[in-house]
Amino acid sequence: MLTRDDNSISRITVVHSSALLRSGLTTILGNMNGTLITGAANLDKLINDVQSNECLDTILYSIDNFETQIGLLADFHRNSPEVKILTLASDYQAEELFQLFEIGVSGALLDDVSKTTIELALRLIREGEKIYPSNLANVMMERFQYMSSIAMSDSTFENIELSQREQQILGCLASGDSNKRIAIRLNISEATVKVHVKSILRKIKVDNRTQAAIWALCSRSPK
Repeated sequence: MLTRDDNSISRITVVHSSALLRSGLTTILGNMNGTLITGAANLDKLINDVQSNECLDTILYSIDNFETQIGLLADFHRNSPEVKILTLASDYQAEELFQLFEIGVSGALLDDVSKTTIELALRLIREGEKIYPSNLANVMMERFQYMSSIAMSDSTFENIELSQREQQILGCLASGDSNKRIAIRLNISEATVKVHVKSILRKIKVDNRTQAAIWALCSRSPK
Protein backbone atom coordinates (compact mmCIF):
# COMPACT_ATOMS: atom_id res chain seq x y z
CA MET A 1 0.00 0.00 0.00
CA LEU A 2 1.22 3.49 -0.81
CA THR A 3 1.52 6.13 1.87
CA ARG A 4 0.89 9.85 1.84
CA ASP A 5 4.58 10.41 2.48
CA ASP A 6 5.58 8.92 -0.88
CA ASN A 7 5.23 12.09 -2.95
CA SER A 8 7.06 10.58 -5.91
CA ILE A 9 4.09 8.38 -6.87
CA SER A 10 0.63 9.62 -7.76
CA ARG A 11 -2.23 7.18 -7.38
CA ILE A 12 -5.06 7.63 -9.89
CA THR A 13 -8.26 5.60 -9.92
CA VAL A 14 -10.43 5.31 -13.02
CA VAL A 15 -14.11 5.15 -12.02
CA HIS A 16 -16.36 3.77 -14.76
CA SER A 17 -19.43 1.53 -14.54
CA SER A 18 -18.36 -0.44 -17.62
CA ALA A 19 -15.68 -3.03 -16.80
CA LEU A 20 -14.48 -3.02 -20.41
CA LEU A 21 -14.09 0.75 -20.69
CA ARG A 22 -12.66 1.00 -17.19
CA SER A 23 -10.06 -1.62 -18.05
CA GLY A 24 -9.30 0.15 -21.32
CA LEU A 25 -8.69 3.52 -19.65
CA THR A 26 -6.63 1.92 -16.92
CA THR A 27 -4.45 0.15 -19.50
CA ILE A 28 -4.09 3.24 -21.72
CA LEU A 29 -2.95 5.41 -18.81
CA GLY A 30 -0.90 2.68 -17.18
CA ASN A 31 2.42 3.82 -18.61
CA MET A 32 2.33 7.33 -17.13
CA ASN A 33 5.58 7.96 -15.32
CA GLY A 34 5.35 8.17 -11.54
CA THR A 35 1.76 6.96 -11.33
CA LEU A 36 -0.16 3.94 -10.15
CA ILE A 37 -3.42 3.47 -12.07
CA THR A 38 -6.27 1.40 -10.61
CA GLY A 39 -9.94 0.97 -11.47
CA ALA A 40 -13.26 1.02 -9.60
CA ALA A 41 -16.85 0.49 -10.69
CA ASN A 42 -18.28 3.17 -8.38
CA LEU A 43 -17.42 5.69 -5.67
CA ASP A 44 -18.69 3.76 -2.66
CA LYS A 45 -15.64 1.53 -2.26
CA LEU A 46 -13.31 4.46 -2.86
CA ILE A 47 -14.87 6.40 0.01
CA ASN A 48 -14.18 3.46 2.32
CA ASP A 49 -10.63 3.06 0.99
CA VAL A 50 -9.75 6.72 1.53
CA GLN A 51 -11.29 6.73 4.98
CA SER A 52 -9.15 3.66 5.77
CA ASN A 53 -6.06 5.80 5.07
CA GLU A 54 -5.35 4.30 1.66
CA CYS A 55 -3.47 6.81 -0.48
CA LEU A 56 -5.43 8.28 -3.41
CA ASP A 57 -4.55 11.47 -5.25
CA THR A 58 -6.97 11.70 -8.17
CA ILE A 59 -10.04 10.03 -9.62
CA LEU A 60 -10.91 10.03 -13.32
CA TYR A 61 -14.71 9.81 -13.24
CA SER A 62 -16.93 9.02 -16.21
CA ILE A 63 -20.32 10.75 -16.21
CA ASP A 64 -23.19 9.15 -18.13
CA ASN A 65 -26.14 10.28 -15.96
CA PHE A 66 -25.45 13.75 -14.61
CA GLU A 67 -28.64 14.08 -12.56
CA THR A 68 -27.78 10.97 -10.53
CA GLN A 69 -24.02 11.25 -10.41
CA ILE A 70 -23.63 14.91 -9.38
CA GLY A 71 -24.89 14.05 -5.91
CA LEU A 72 -22.49 11.10 -5.64
CA LEU A 73 -19.57 13.30 -6.63
CA ALA A 74 -20.58 15.94 -4.10
CA ASP A 75 -20.73 13.30 -1.35
CA PHE A 76 -17.33 11.92 -2.36
CA HIS A 77 -15.73 15.37 -2.29
CA ARG A 78 -17.19 16.12 1.13
CA ASN A 79 -15.75 12.85 2.47
CA SER A 80 -12.39 13.17 0.68
CA PRO A 81 -11.74 16.86 -0.08
CA GLU A 82 -8.02 16.24 -0.66
CA VAL A 83 -8.66 13.95 -3.65
CA LYS A 84 -8.69 15.70 -7.03
CA ILE A 85 -11.57 14.92 -9.42
CA LEU A 86 -11.37 14.94 -13.22
CA THR A 87 -14.60 14.10 -15.05
CA LEU A 88 -15.22 12.72 -18.53
CA ALA A 89 -18.54 13.15 -20.36
CA SER A 90 -19.82 13.11 -23.94
CA ASP A 91 -21.17 16.65 -23.48
CA TYR A 92 -21.63 19.34 -20.85
CA GLN A 93 -24.38 21.90 -20.43
CA ALA A 94 -23.58 25.25 -18.84
CA GLU A 95 -25.46 24.50 -15.63
CA GLU A 96 -23.71 21.13 -15.36
CA LEU A 97 -20.28 22.72 -15.54
CA PHE A 98 -21.27 25.30 -12.93
CA GLN A 99 -22.47 22.55 -10.58
CA LEU A 100 -19.35 20.42 -11.10
CA PHE A 101 -16.95 23.22 -10.22
CA GLU A 102 -19.21 24.39 -7.40
CA ILE A 103 -18.92 21.01 -5.65
CA GLY A 104 -15.13 21.03 -5.99
CA VAL A 105 -14.31 19.18 -9.20
CA SER A 106 -10.83 20.10 -10.46
CA GLY A 107 -11.40 19.46 -14.14
CA ALA A 108 -13.85 18.40 -16.83
CA LEU A 109 -13.03 16.93 -20.23
CA LEU A 110 -15.02 15.61 -23.17
CA ASP A 111 -14.64 11.85 -23.49
CA ASP A 112 -13.34 12.00 -27.06
CA VAL A 113 -10.02 13.61 -26.07
CA SER A 114 -6.67 11.95 -26.69
CA LYS A 115 -4.59 9.97 -24.20
CA THR A 116 -2.05 12.79 -24.22
CA THR A 117 -4.72 15.33 -23.25
CA ILE A 118 -5.91 13.21 -20.32
CA GLU A 119 -2.35 12.68 -19.10
CA LEU A 120 -1.61 16.40 -19.28
CA ALA A 121 -4.87 17.25 -17.50
CA LEU A 122 -4.08 14.81 -14.69
CA ARG A 123 -0.66 16.36 -14.19
CA LEU A 124 -2.04 19.90 -14.22
CA ILE A 125 -4.79 19.30 -11.68
CA ARG A 126 -2.27 17.62 -9.38
CA GLU A 127 -0.41 20.95 -9.46
CA GLY A 128 -3.60 22.83 -8.56
CA GLU A 129 -4.77 23.91 -12.01
CA LYS A 130 -8.39 23.85 -13.21
CA ILE A 131 -9.19 22.08 -16.48
CA TYR A 132 -12.16 23.05 -18.64
CA PRO A 133 -13.69 21.16 -21.60
CA SER A 134 -12.93 22.24 -25.14
CA ASN A 135 -16.58 23.07 -25.78
CA LEU A 136 -16.71 25.61 -22.93
CA ALA A 137 -16.60 28.55 -25.34
CA ASN A 138 -19.55 27.14 -27.29
CA VAL A 139 -21.51 26.49 -24.11
CA MET A 140 -20.98 30.05 -22.87
CA MET A 141 -21.69 31.56 -26.29
CA GLU A 142 -24.98 29.65 -26.47
CA ARG A 143 -25.91 31.00 -23.06
CA PHE A 144 -24.99 34.55 -24.06
CA GLN A 145 -26.93 34.30 -27.31
CA TYR A 146 -30.00 33.11 -25.48
CA MET A 147 -29.77 36.01 -23.03
CA SER A 148 -29.48 38.40 -25.97
CA SER A 149 -32.35 36.81 -27.89
CA ILE A 150 -34.91 37.24 -25.14
CA ALA A 151 -34.00 40.98 -25.05
CA MET A 152 -35.44 41.30 -21.55
CA SER A 153 -38.18 43.82 -22.23
CA ASP A 154 -40.67 44.39 -19.43
CA SER A 155 -43.29 42.46 -21.38
CA THR A 156 -41.12 39.32 -21.19
CA PHE A 157 -42.15 38.83 -17.57
CA GLU A 158 -45.72 40.10 -17.74
CA ASN A 159 -48.62 37.74 -17.10
CA ILE A 160 -46.39 34.94 -15.82
CA GLU A 161 -48.17 33.45 -12.84
CA LEU A 162 -45.93 31.16 -10.80
CA SER A 163 -46.97 29.63 -7.52
CA GLN A 164 -44.92 30.33 -4.42
CA ARG A 165 -43.39 26.85 -4.66
CA GLU A 166 -42.56 27.35 -8.35
CA GLN A 167 -40.89 30.66 -7.52
CA GLN A 168 -38.79 28.90 -4.87
CA ILE A 169 -37.75 26.18 -7.30
CA LEU A 170 -37.01 28.70 -10.04
CA GLY A 171 -34.70 30.48 -7.61
CA CYS A 172 -32.94 27.19 -6.94
CA LEU A 173 -32.53 26.61 -10.68
CA ALA A 174 -30.94 30.04 -10.96
CA SER A 175 -28.44 28.95 -8.30
CA GLY A 176 -27.56 25.84 -10.35
CA ASP A 177 -29.12 23.35 -7.94
CA SER A 178 -29.89 19.81 -9.07
CA ASN A 179 -33.33 18.25 -8.48
CA LYS A 180 -31.88 16.27 -5.57
CA ARG A 181 -30.49 19.38 -3.92
CA ILE A 182 -33.75 21.28 -4.47
CA ALA A 183 -35.70 18.40 -2.91
CA ILE A 184 -33.47 18.42 0.17
CA ARG A 185 -33.54 22.21 0.46
CA LEU A 186 -37.34 22.42 0.23
CA ASN A 187 -38.06 19.13 2.01
CA ILE A 188 -40.04 17.65 -0.88
CA SER A 189 -39.53 14.60 -3.10
CA GLU A 190 -37.49 14.66 -6.30
CA ALA A 191 -40.60 13.54 -8.19
CA THR A 192 -42.44 16.63 -6.95
CA VAL A 193 -39.51 18.82 -8.00
CA LYS A 194 -39.63 17.34 -11.51
CA VAL A 195 -43.35 18.08 -11.80
CA HIS A 196 -42.81 21.70 -10.74
CA VAL A 197 -39.84 22.13 -13.10
CA LYS A 198 -41.93 20.92 -16.05
CA SER A 199 -44.68 23.34 -15.08
CA ILE A 200 -42.18 26.22 -14.81
CA LEU A 201 -40.68 25.48 -18.24
CA ARG A 202 -44.16 25.46 -19.77
CA LYS A 203 -45.27 28.69 -18.09
CA ILE A 204 -42.19 30.75 -18.94
CA LYS A 205 -41.94 29.15 -22.41
CA VAL A 206 -38.37 27.88 -22.35
CA ASP A 207 -36.94 24.54 -23.42
CA ASN A 208 -34.65 23.49 -20.58
CA ARG A 209 -33.33 24.17 -17.09
CA THR A 210 -30.45 26.32 -18.30
CA GLN A 211 -32.80 28.68 -20.11
CA ALA A 212 -35.07 28.74 -17.05
CA ALA A 213 -32.10 29.71 -14.87
CA ILE A 214 -31.15 32.51 -17.25
CA TRP A 215 -34.78 33.66 -17.39
CA ALA A 216 -34.86 33.80 -13.59
CA LEU A 217 -31.62 35.77 -13.36
CA CYS A 218 -32.74 38.23 -16.00
CA SER A 219 -36.14 38.69 -14.36
CA ARG A 220 -34.33 39.99 -11.27
CA SER A 221 -32.38 42.56 -13.24
CA PRO A 222 -33.41 46.22 -12.95
CA LYS A 223 -35.70 47.30 -15.78
